[in-house]
Amino acid sequence: MIHRYTILTLLTTGMLRLHAQYCTPSFVNGCFDWHNQGMTLGTINWTAGSDCYYSDFTNLSTNMVPGVPEPMSVTSGNWTGCAVWVDLDNSGSFEDSENLYYSYVGGSPSYTYNFAITIPANTPAGNYRMRVIAPWGSDGYLSTNTNGYGPCGNYQYGNFNDFTLAVLGGSTGLAGLSPQGGLLAGPNPCADQLTVHVPADAVVTRILVTGTDGRIVRDLSPVAGARTVSIDLSGLAAGPYVLQVFDGDRMRTMRVVKQ
Repeated sequence: MIHRYTILTLLTTGMLRLHAQYCTPSFVNGCFDWHNQGMTLGTINWTAGSDCYYSDFTNLSTNMVPGVPEPMSVTSGNWTGCAVWVDLDNSGSFEDSENLYYSYVGGSPSYTYNFAITIPANTPAGNYRMRVIAPWGSDGYLSTNTNGYGPCGNYQYGNFNDFTLAVLGGSTGLAGLSPQGGLLAGPNPCADQLTVHVPADAVVTRILVTGTDGRIVRDLSPVAGARTVSIDLSGLAAGPYVLQVFDGDRMRTMRVVKQ
C-alpha cells in the first residue's frame, strides 16, 4: 500500500522536474554590439532580431544523429567569444561534460566560428536544449569553469540563445544506419520509416526511391540544409528498392529492403 505522503512526494518531485528552470547568465552592461548575430545547424538558419536580450528560441529545432559530427557556424559581434552547451541528460542544468565547443578569436565588426558538434553515440532519442553563449572578449574565458565560457556565468557584455536538438535514437540512430555509397540510411531492412543521413559535404536537391525496374515510388525535395531526412515506405510491397540521393551533378545510391 502506497502512503499518501509518498504519492504527494512523487507528484511534487515530478512537477519539479517537469517545470525545471534553466539558469540564466548575466551580462551586467547589456549586449549592444556584443552578441550572437546568427547561427546555422542542420535545418536551423537563425538570424538575430532587433532585441538582443531575447534568448528563448527553443521553438527552432533540428535533427541530430548520435555519433555523427554536424557542421555548425555561429556569427558573433565585436570581439565576442562562442560556447555551445547541450543538456544531454535533460536534468535542467548544464554540466562541464555537456560543453561541446568553446573558443575565443573575435574580430570587428563580427567573427564567424565554423566548427562541428557531435552528440555522443549513446544519447537516447529525444529533445535536448542547446545553449549558444556569446560573452564579450576574454571576459570569463579564464574563469574557474574548466570549459571556458560557462553557461550560467556573470559577464560584462554579451548574450545567449537557446535552441532544441531532436536526437534520433534506437532504430533511427547511428546504430541502425547502414553505410553504403557514401550514405548512411536505416534501419535496413526497413518496415515503415527510412532515415537518411545526408553527408556533411552534400547539398542535396532530390531524393528518390525506385523499384528494381526503375519505377519511382518516392520523390522528395529535402529542406535546404537538412542533414537527416525521413522517408515513409509504408504501403510499399516488400522487397528490394534503390535509394538515390542527388547532390548537384553527383548521385549516391544505396540498396534498401522493405520488409
